[in-house]
Amino acid sequence: MFKSLLFGLLWLGLLGCATSARPPVLLAAAGPVYPEHARVQRIEGFVTLAYDLTVSGNVVNVRVLDSVPAGVFDTSAVNAVRDWRFLPMQHKGQFLPATNQRSTLTFKLTEDQKDSAEKDRNHRAR
Repeated sequence: MFKSLLFGLLWLGLLGCATSARPPVLLAAAGPVYPEHARVQRIEGFVTLAYDLTVSGNVVNVRVLDSVPAGVFDTSAVNAVRDWRFLPMQHKGQFLPATNQRSTLTFKLTEDQKDSAEKDRNHRAR
């Protein structure tokens, strides 16, 4: 699939534009799984991650830079970012690895999720 996407982008002329350098482009990114214990307790927060990208657009070396509350969402955030896929950085027609990319994932419950968590909490308290 990735090769066919690259071929399509080449055919459309999107790779190799007038500029000699292009940063990585996010192609696929599923959101993180909200940890059940955090959902039930209605905890919200964020995780800031750093990671590197290979020449094939895969994420490697994921590390947590900051998280609030500490440790609650780290594993979920790391697992999500490891599955992201990128069109690699390009310079003068060559794909290159990219280091120290950063992203912040925010964990925020919708009102429906908050209501559901409250019902779950009340049910467990019985």
